[in-house]
Amino acid sequence: MSYMPPPKIATISDRCCGRAHYTADLIPPETAVTGLARSPHAHARVVRINTEKAMNIPGVLGVLTSEDFADITLGHHIADEPVLASHVRYVGEGVAAVAAINDAALIAGIAALEIDYEILPHAIRVDDALALEVPLHEACPDNVADRFSANPGDWHDAAARATHWVEGIFETAAVPHAYLEPRACFVRVSGDHLELVSASHAPSVLASRYSEIAKHWGATVDVVTPDMGGSFGAKWEHPTHLVCLAFAHKLQRDVALVLSHRDDMMAGRTRLATRLKMRIGATSDGELVAKETEVWADNGAYTLHGPPVMLASAVRGDNLYKYAAVRARGQLIYTNNMPTECFRGFGIPQSTFAQEQLVDELARKIGLDPAHMRRRNTVGAGDTSIHGWEISSCGYGDCLDTVEEQMQAHRNQERSGSGDRFKYGYGLSTAIHCVSNSGYDETSDISNVTIDVNADGMICVASGEVELGCGTAEVLRHTVERELGVTRDSLRIVLGHTATGPFGRGSYASRTSYFVAHAAIIACQKFMENCMSLVKELGISTNASIAEIAKLALAKSRANELHAAGQYKPKGVIAADIHGFGNIASAYTFAVHGCCVKVDTLTGKSTVEEYWAAHDAGTIINPLGAIGQVIGGVVQGLGMALSETTSVSKNGQLLNPSYLDDRVPTFPDVPQVNVYFSPVFEDNGPAGAKTIGEPPVIPVAGCVANAIYDAIGVRQYNLPMTPEQVWRTLNDHESSKAAQFKECLA
Repeated sequence: MSYMPPPKIATISDRCCGRAHYTADLIPPETAVTGLARSPHAHARVVRINTEKAMNIPGVLGVLTSEDFADITLGHHIADEPVLASHVRYVGEGVAAVAAINDAALIAGIAALEIDYEILPHAIRVDDALALEVPLHEACPDNVADRFSANPGDWHDAAARATHWVEGIFETAAVPHAYLEPRACFVRVSGDHLELVSASHAPSVLASRYSEIAKHWGATVDVVTPDMGGSFGAKWEHPTHLVCLAFAHKLQRDVALVLSHRDDMMAGRTRLATRLKMRIGATSDGELVAKETEVWADNGAYTLHGPPVMLASAVRGDNLYKYAAVRARGQLIYTNNMPTECFRGFGIPQSTFAQEQLVDELARKIGLDPAHMRRRNTVGAGDTSIHGWEISSCGYGDCLDTVEEQMQAHRNQERSGSGDRFKYGYGLSTAIHCVSNSGYDETSDISNVTIDVNADGMICVASGEVELGCGTAEVLRHTVERELGVTRDSLRIVLGHTATGPFGRGSYASRTSYFVAHAAIIACQKFMENCMSLVKELGISTNASIAEIAKLALAKSRANELHAAGQYKPKGVIAADIHGFGNIASAYTFAVHGCCVKVDTLTGKSTVEEYWAAHDAGTIINPLGAIGQVIGGVVQGLGMALSETTSVSKNGQLLNPSYLDDRVPTFPDVPQVNVYFSPVFEDNGPAGAKTIGEPPVIPVAGCVANAIYDAIGVRQYNLPMTPEQVWRTLNDHESSKAAQFKECLA
């Protein structure tokens, strides 16, 4: 098939009116289809695969097995995941792939495969994995994929100063990403060139990785991202990509694979489930001085971003408060669950759920207002945190004032439905987050933007980052429009097209708007310089507009001389060491959330009545988009807090592989979310901006848990806080109180 030009980025109107495209919308009718035969076992070896009957099915084009990918393993930190498995490690793992001319032949071909397994012992929970005598990976006999520890500060001195301690063991669930489109990919073939169309937040990284693999086939690879599809962190490299690429190259025809929601939930990626043992010590006047955290993280079957997510869960939250010393340890443990991946918040929502409850508990124990406790102990502008984060600007205090004021006003309102059955409570939770993260390699944390004049006179602005709903395209339009003084309708934005655009590190780590805007400003400056050089050489009026200069450059066949490239790399950033210490970003954001919850003590159902979310995101570039990001993050956090989870049987079978059973919040579940922004100017940011991608999801679970405690006086240690769980904790608490009363009488 001929090379496809870069697609025009869909506008907001296109998205709202259904004119924007998912990957599946771009697949022509005659495209070959492929699918996977999946393991029914949690842990087994594939003894035999007989493909003869499958190949005899009319319409079947080919079969691939693990032997076709023998030298290829995937994994960002530990290369341990095969494309197709001969040793399966979770239910739903692909063991063979079939390509066919249509869905009917594909289904028949997969059914005709004869596959024999040798079943092995398995472990679904981390405790079972640690005790399992059979290693899930030979390289890790104890089933621990990675370990982490950090001990900044003088622990002995800090612990001695603490007069009050609180502690708890908290468990968070594996949550599916619930992106809009199930995992889908489509490969267009032009000789030995393969063009992979798939929703991803890091197309340049994928193209680089897959090109290294494909060059051994004698092929090259480019990646194109569609308008829609989404990714909260899961859509990095994936076996389905390589299955499609291999079939397309082998068959020399276009190939597509679109997973069903069921298959995507079985073999997709989830948020890391964690168990956190945490304790915090404070002085009698409320100074937080010491914190100790131990994390057991469920890695699943393979290691993707598990190590840095575990590290973040162990230490990132420490940076919010002025602890004198902390101790943190973590273990990333292989289990026979589906692999996990980074998810919006990168491990911090899990630890914030624990930390913010313990800070509340300490405040109550000492006799302080929880807001005052936080105000006294939070880092501020000019501070350096316990792990080396250098805070340049901070609107935390303003955010806290706003939420306190709104919550107090709400408390003063009369509410119906209160009484013995329904209890109301208010909760507060706060968070800190980084703008990008140099934890991988500070030399690679860059962003590139190019500006060219197209043959039709449009000014083309290209970036290797993508649009995931975070407003990348709008930020680019706004920035270039402002810097060049051009109209919006003269701009063409191209994102995530590796054949024509510059390299992009990826739209992750709350970096996109910050980095793209910086790179765009630099590119605009160079574009202006090129325009002025042309003006001087051709004797054009210095009052000519950019649009007029571009038009004349086209007429003179000199438009290529206007090409400009801008690259942004933050200054003063230090990659974290093995203990997580370093100034990993050039700016840091803050959030303060509050909510009102109504708890039905008869059923345990907890309903969020109203929510307040205040953020320090620096100067807001796109107000409407920023508000949408906050509301979306809060709703996503409410799902994590109250309903979303994976339910896995003892045999490793996913019991709720649909969104009817994994309860993602919908419009009727969403309370009034009131959004506020602190008027902070970040000197290091583009036009004073920071970021708003991940922070809105981080404080939510802790906020709701503190509100539930305020309502019923019972602490919640496990996510999600379903009606059944809240009911059980409430009744266990009442039973305990009754037993204590009887003991006192005796």
